[in-house]
Amino acid sequence: MKIVGVSMVRNEADIVEAFVRHNLSILDGMIVVDHGSADRTLEILQSLCAERLPLAVFRSDAAGYLQAEITTTAARDAFARARADAVFPLDADEFLRVPSRGDLARTLEAIPPGHHGWMSWPTYAVSFGPNTRNFRDIVAALRAARRALRLQPTIPEVASKVVLTRAFVDDPDAMIMMGNHDVILGRDRTTSPRMPHVDVPPSVVEVCHVPIRSPAQFVVKMTIKRLARRAAGRDYVAGAPIQVAYAAVRDGEPLTPAIMMASHIA
Repeated sequence: MKIVGVSMVRNEADIVEAFVRHNLSILDGMIVVDHGSADRTLEILQSLCAERLPLAVFRSDAAGYLQAEITTTAARDAFARARADAVFPLDADEFLRVPSRGDLARTLEAIPPGHHGWMSWPTYAVSFGPNTRNFRDIVAALRAARRALRLQPTIPEVASKVVLTRAFVDDPDAMIMMGNHDVILGRDRTTSPRMPHVDVPPSVVEVCHVPIRSPAQFVVKMTIKRLARRAAGRDYVAGAPIQVAYAAVRDGEPLTPAIMMASHIA
C-alpha cells in the first residue's frame, strides 16, 4: 500500500523540517503547498527537496485562506499522479504516531468502500511560564511537549482528522472540509452531505497536534490565519476562541496559556 501526505503550510519555519522528516519516516511521499510564507518555510522545503526526499513542493499566492480547495486538489493529485492508495491531509504542526506500519496498512485496506477514516487528534502543549526551558532545538521542544487537558469543557472540541481512501477520488463531489476534519459530498459546508466514515483506532494511528511552540509564534500564526480567512470570506464566528485571542492581541491585553490553548480548535 502506498500512503501519501498532503499539506498546506504558511510561516512554519520553526517546525516544518521536523514535520517533513518525521512524517516521511511513515509515509511514502508528501505533497506540500506553501501558502505565501514570509519566513524561511519555502526555502527549507526546497532544501529538503534537494536531498531527494519523496517530497513535492508547490506554492500558492492566493490572499485568502482556501485550505479546503487547495488540500482537496493536492489529495486528488496524490491519488492520480503519485498513485496513492491512501492520503493523509496534515497541517505542519501535526505528527503521525504509528506503532506499526503494517497494522496501519491493514486497517486502511479494511475501510469499507465509499468511506473515509477518522483518526484521533490529541493536542500537545509546550510548557509556558517563568520556569519554561528555552528550547533552541524544535525536536527537544516537541519531545518535552505533554498531552493537553481540555481547558474549556463547555466548548465542543473537534477531536478527529480524516484519512482518505480511493473512495475520495472516485467521487467527483468529495471535498475535504476546512481543518481536514471531515469530508463533504458537495461544495456547501453547511448543507452538503458528509461522506460516511469509520473510526481508526488510536492504537493504530494518532495525529499528534503541537499548535503552539511560543507566544510569539502563536501571535503570528493566529493573526495571519484570521486575516487570511477574512480575505476568503470565511471569518470565524463571533465568540470563537481565536476571535478572543485576536482581540486580546489587538487591544494589547496579556495572552494567557488558557487563551492560546483554547484557540487550537480553530
